[in-house]
Amino acid sequence: MPARKAIEMGRGTILVSLPKEWVRRNGIKKGADVSVEELSPGKLMVKPYKGMEEEPKQIEIKYDGGDFGQVANDVTGAYLLGYALIKVEGSKVISREDRRLFKETLGRLVGLEVLDEDSKRITLQFLLEPTAITPEKVVRRMSGLLDGMLKDTAEALSKRDPKLLGLVAERDDEVDRLYFLLVRATRAAVVRPEVAEGYGLSPVDLLDYRVLATFLESTGDAVTELSRKLQRSGGRPQFAKEYAKCVTRLKEMNELATQGFLSRRAGRPRTVSRQMSGLAQLVTDELAAIAKVPSGYGGNVAEVLASLERISRLLVDVSDLAVITQQVS
Repeated sequence: MPARKAIEMGRGTILVSLPKEWVRRNGIKKGADVSVEELSPGKLMVKPYKGMEEEPKQIEIKYDGGDFGQVANDVTGAYLLGYALIKVEGSKVISREDRRLFKETLGRLVGLEVLDEDSKRITLQFLLEPTAITPEKVVRRMSGLLDGMLKDTAEALSKRDPKLLGLVAERDDEVDRLYFLLVRATRAAVVRPEVAEGYGLSPVDLLDYRVLATFLESTGDAVTELSRKLQRSGGRPQFAKEYAKCVTRLKEMNELATQGFLSRRAGRPRTVSRQMSGLAQLVTDELAAIAKVPSGYGGNVAEVLASLERISRLLVDVSDLAVITQQVS
């Protein structure tokens, strides 16, 4: 919209006219109230005044006693779409087994709690304020969990401890929970500009965080897959020392990649990208050296090498995302 003149009225009162098209679209009439909120220094948001707090966005999901997996998927979808109130209404009594599956679904969705329930109905409410969930904090937490997963994997290999490998997959559940939370938070910020302003993020920033979340969630899956393949070797794979060295490098890559993304406005991504490329090449060389060893030792060497390579590629993708973001900005 073009710039508008500020007109002084009375003793220091400044008036600014509202654009005619905006007034028409929002149904603003003479004498109507509008609310004015300060989003940040130098920025105000004007919107129609509703007088009362808006009703929470809600949805009703039907349960007919059939496949409860579909109901669980619908609840997850409603969560990601930003619904604050989710009602599961059954035409039949919700069985004990289905309630158990339902509670497992809730365990993946941060902030969603049971408000009330009876034999045929369960009402859920999202209890976290959007402003309390900053994408940066969620990303730091996801990266921290990945760091711990890689650290435990390297330590398990060094100590030949298959039980420690078993703990890695449990950590991935928390990564998934944070992934769902970040998807919900970024979508809420796209729909509500005041939330994005509170985060200090532009629409492009929100898209970058959404892509980043996918990379980190996929990395968590890949590390879990690696730990399970190593477990099948009884925690004593033939190349344990070499694997541990690669995993330690991947841990360093994870730290660098996240730092590069979060510091992209400060001009660090290119430096981080060069470091990442060097580490990724070292991992590739080490994997190639293992692959050249004559086969015949048994185990699942090829599968483990594939998982290590996949983790390396995903972390390089995170670093590349930071560089692309900086170029666009």
